[in-house]
Amino acid sequence: MPLDPSFQLLLQHMATLPQPAGLQEMRAGVLASAAALPRRPVTVAAVRDLHVPGAEGALPARLYTPPGEGPFPLTVFFHGGGFVAYSIETHDQLCRELCAGAASVVLSVEYRLAPEHPYPAGVNDAWAALAWAAAHAPELGADPARLAVAGDSAGASLAVACTLRARDEGGPALRAQLLMYPPTDFGGGERYPSRRENGNGFFLTEDRMAFFAQMYLADPDHAAHPQVSPLPSARLHDLPPALILTAEFDPLRDEGAAYADALTAAGTPARHLPGPGMIHGFANFTALSPAAAGLMDEAFAWLKAALV
Repeated sequence: MPLDPSFQLLLQHMATLPQPAGLQEMRAGVLASAAALPRRPVTVAAVRDLHVPGAEGALPARLYTPPGEGPFPLTVFFHGGGFVAYSIETHDQLCRELCAGAASVVLSVEYRLAPEHPYPAGVNDAWAALAWAAAHAPELGADPARLAVAGDSAGASLAVACTLRARDEGGPALRAQLLMYPPTDFGGGERYPSRRENGNGFFLTEDRMAFFAQMYLADPDHAAHPQVSPLPSARLHDLPPALILTAEFDPLRDEGAAYADALTAAGTPARHLPGPGMIHGFANFTALSPAAAGLMDEAFAWLKAALV
């Protein structure tokens, strides 16, 4: 279907903005842009900042508690940003909506970023935070038996890596994984028509993806690691049920859909929720696009049902 009119206007506006001169300017710019975005009204009972153990030190985190009486399910969330940018601040609204919509405590974790901390630093931080959250769920007002991981884009990649490690390293047991437009095959761009169809003009570009990969993977051989490219290289059996959202106008569309198919073929329950008219990042723009809001509400409802 055609590009969502709200995103057409957004992209036209973005095309008039100067490109950041470097990584630090990019990081500052996304923080400012996120702060200026309109927000959907959403009610959560409490929000507090804390620190959780990472692989090599404490990590900033933010805990969201839904209205009602706990203990609640617990969802550990990892933000997107190409592994090089964004933070718990840029994804604050998304996590509020996730908390309220899924009726789950949400722990949003700010892992170390590349290039200062290339792979596997982010994966190791995500894993350490997940293990800590599972062990300390009662302190967070949550039930460790109803545990999920979620993430968007790069954060979805980290969530996938956590599901693989949880299976292979004896837990914690995960009930669900919510993956928003995940990158699942760093080395297979030529296999996916969406990389060519949507490689320019739709927010996430092929050039930017190449930059992110160069920053994240100090050793190019790491692109083949199952934690980086699970679609071609990981064993996908015995993983938690998954919901995978994709966007029609996203270079990552086809590998996200292919990952859902591969999970299903391996015996892991997986559902693919396509986003007609959407662009990469639509989960952060629910106040701009009613269609994006509808998709996210459907995703939150899925997670709520999976964590009953």
